[in-house]
Amino acid sequence: MIRFVVPSLFCAVILFSGCRMHDSGVTVQSLLDEDGPVSESWDPIMHISENGLPRLTMTAAYLANFETQDSTYMVLSSLGVDSSQVRVDIFDARGDSSATVFANRIVYFERERRFNAEGKVVVQAKDNRFLYAEHLSWSEKTSRVHTPGYATIKTPKETLSGYEFDSDENLFDFSLKRVTGTLISEDE
Repeated sequence: MIRFVVPSLFCAVILFSGCRMHDSGVTVQSLLDEDGPVSESWDPIMHISENGLPRLTMTAAYLANFETQDSTYMVLSSLGVDSSQVRVDIFDARGDSSATVFANRIVYFERERRFNAEGKVVVQAKDNRFLYAEHLSWSEKTSRVHTPGYATIKTPKETLSGYEFDSDENLFDFSLKRVTGTLISEDE
């Protein structure tokens, strides 16, 4: 029978050679430099006002706040098929309801005061006016909405589809390129 005898000092060297203090290198700045959000919220309701009047109200299942060297933005989203879409209520300069936007995801850029909506975007405005698109941009500075791709607008008298939709928040003054559609004429 062969026996191996290991000196106890050798065992101690093996056990302690892998155990030493490591500097983790994690600082507040290193966390901010990562791609992840600086804060998160579930079921948030966010109100933005101007001169004491409401301008936007955003409701979502999830919100992630991001800060980079050149931008601060929020991503609002649903949490899947069972979750309701993100809802943004837009108010005009008088504080009256202008339109409501529904989307799967909204990215709100705080400094620029604008948002991009993505995924099954529906805009509902006054007088039974609706806009349907996959992407939409809204700017508070111009009070306009724009879709870079295909969109459909439905009003009580027309249904028009085309590309590069551009409109005021109320969906009254709009332009559309490469248009197809149906106009409903009034019977005399």
